[in-house]
Amino acid sequence: MSSSTEPLPSGEPSAPSPAEPVQDRDPVAVGGGFVREARPEDLEAMGRLHAAAMLASLEAAHTGEHGGPGLPAGVRALVSAPVVAAGWQEAVARPPSTDHRVLVAISDEGAGQQVVGLAGLAPVHGTPPAGDQGGDQRGAELTALAVDPAHQRRGHGSRLLAAAVEHARTAGAEVLLIWVPRGDPSLAGLLTGAGLARTRSRREIPVGDGLVEELWAAEV
Repeated sequence: MSSSTEPLPSGEPSAPSPAEPVQDRDPVAVGGGFVREARPEDLEAMGRLHAAAMLASLEAAHTGEHGGPGLPAGVRALVSAPVVAAGWQEAVARPPSTDHRVLVAISDEGAGQQVVGLAGLAPVHGTPPAGDQGGDQRGAELTALAVDPAHQRRGHGSRLLAAAVEHARTAGAEVLLIWVPRGDPSLAGLLTGAGLARTRSRREIPVGDGLVEELWAAEV
């Protein structure tokens, strides 16, 4: 496995300045949808789509890792829309810093606009693109990247990634990082297409019979 990564493309969206207050930031518009900062009124939709996307990703990863019937019912019950929405509330209403961002993808297809994707971005330090320990690069971690399964393959994930890269660059990040479950081909394809690559870093998570998360990275 190569330990190097290629720089991410800049993409078309341009990011608002981190110094601007959340309520005054303009959307990032591209094609059939756009990306903007999340708002408190988005939380219910965020909970629904993130729960659905998370379950789909974990199901694919768990089946790929262990086969069988997939995720246990108890795990599925824990990933509920209200619980997931509550988990986003603090990050949306009171982000710890201007380098912490919660973005949502908006679809303008059909009747009215709707939230169909989300991404969380947070500053991190000390992990180089190769995934080795003891690095000193300044990074930005995608703490979440999700698109409603019913709205995938329409460019929303790519728009979220492009906007996240612009925010990371504005914040002075040198590398973009994301932990993803091993065995989710849809997310792996999106990340590969955007220029991210698997690193050597792995970690186990106690979901069902156990899953492995892999660290993906790219220079920004």
